[in-house]
Amino acid sequence: MAKPFFDRLKKYFENVGQVLRGEAEVASVFPNTSDIGLSRELVYSEFLKQHAPSKCNVFLGGFLFGENGDESKQLDIIISTDTAPRYNFYNKDGKGKSFGPVEGCLGVASIKSTLDKNQLIDSLEGIASIPAMQPLGKRVNPMIILDGYEDWPYKIIYASDGLTAETILGHLNDFYKIKTEIPITRRPDIIHVAGKYVIFRIKKGMQVINADRTPLNTDEGVYHIFNTNPDTQAMIWTLDELQKKATATNHINFNYSEIINKINGL
Repeated sequence: MAKPFFDRLKKYFENVGQVLRGEAEVASVFPNTSDIGLSRELVYSEFLKQHAPSKCNVFLGGFLFGENGDESKQLDIIISTDTAPRYNFYNKDGKGKSFGPVEGCLGVASIKSTLDKNQLIDSLEGIASIPAMQPLGKRVNPMIILDGYEDWPYKIIYASDGLTAETILGHLNDFYKIKTEIPITRRPDIIHVAGKYVIFRIKKGMQVINADRTPLNTDEGVYHIFNTNPDTQAMIWTLDELQKKATATNHINFNYSEIINKINGL
C-alpha cells in the first residue's frame, strides 16, 4: 500500500499540470513568477527550472550547433549541462536569441499552443535539424557504460491543446514514412498535450503495461499513446531523463577548444 507521501507527490504534480494547462495561476506553484500572463514557453521553462537538477541550465529561444558548424533550426527551449558554454548575450530578458553547442545539451523542447498537423511537422523538422552528437570515444570514464549518447538530447514536444492522440500519431507515422532519412535519434522522445495524452517513443528497457497490468510487447522506436494521468507521466518521465543525463555528464570530458580553432581558421 502506497504511503501518504506518494499521494501528496501525485497531487503536487496534478497541481503543476493545472498550471501548465492554464487552469491555475502560475504563481500558485511557481512563487518567483509574478506575471500570470506569461507565454507558454516561459511557463514550461519555469517548470523545468523549478524541477530539473541544478546542473541543468534552461534558456529560451535559440539554436544548437555542432563541432563542424552545422546549425539546428530555432528551438523554443534548450537545456544544457552546467559546464557547457552558453551564448546568451542577446537574450538578457528572455526575448532574444541564444545558442549553444549540441555537445553538453541535455534536452530541447518545442512548444505549441495547439498541436495540429502543420505545427507537428514544424516541431519534427526542428528536432530533425539538431546536429549529430560526436562519438564519445575516450571522452567518457572507462568505468562507466553509457548507452544511447547518440540519442541525446532529450527531445520534447509540448502543447497546451491539440488534435486527438490517434490523429497526431497518424500524422507522425506518415511523416516518417516519407522522411525515412531522419534517424531515430533525431525524432521526438515525447509528445505531451496537456491534460489529454502523452506519446512516448519506446526505448530499450521501457516497460509498457496494458490496462489489465499485463506487459505490452512493443518494438523500439515505435510510438505509443498513454492516456492515464498524462501530465504526471510526462513530467515525471521528462525530469527522470534530464536527471539521468545530468548525472552522466559528470563522467564525460566535454572539450570546446575546437570552437576556438574554427574561429581562428585552424
